[in-house]
Amino acid sequence: MKNRRIRYDMLALGVLAVSGIAAVLAAAGVALGQGLAGAASGLCALLFVVPGLYFLGYSRRLRSRDLALAHAAAFAAAQEAIRIQDLAAELHVTREDAERILRTAVAEGRVRGRFEGTDRFVADRVEPQAREEAR
Repeated sequence: MKNRRIRYDMLALGVLAVSGIAAVLAAAGVALGQGLAGAASGLCALLFVVPGLYFLGYSRRLRSRDLALAHAAAFAAAQEAIRIQDLAAELHVTREDAERILRTAVAEGRVRGRFEGTDRFVADRVEPQAREEAR
């Protein structure tokens, strides 16, 4: 997931750089008395800034997702068993969101364990040596 976030960061940076260059060309066109060229460059700058901001926002959402998954996995792995409601309180989200986040962390292999009933998660115990080898 980290590579995907980096790709979106780089894409946002590139698109916003093109938008900035178009804005500079628009200002230069207006300063040189080329109104039509300045308007065209200004329009290009505007057209590039919208997707650039979208890519930047998406990258930030991916970063937030990664942080939430890592935090949930660490919280679950630090204890033998947790209640989903305790995780929800730790993450400051609803119980349903906490369960979804924890299920995603399990599916992505960030934490190993099993759900018992509707409100309990039991993490698999990993020996310290095995944990170091997994890294």
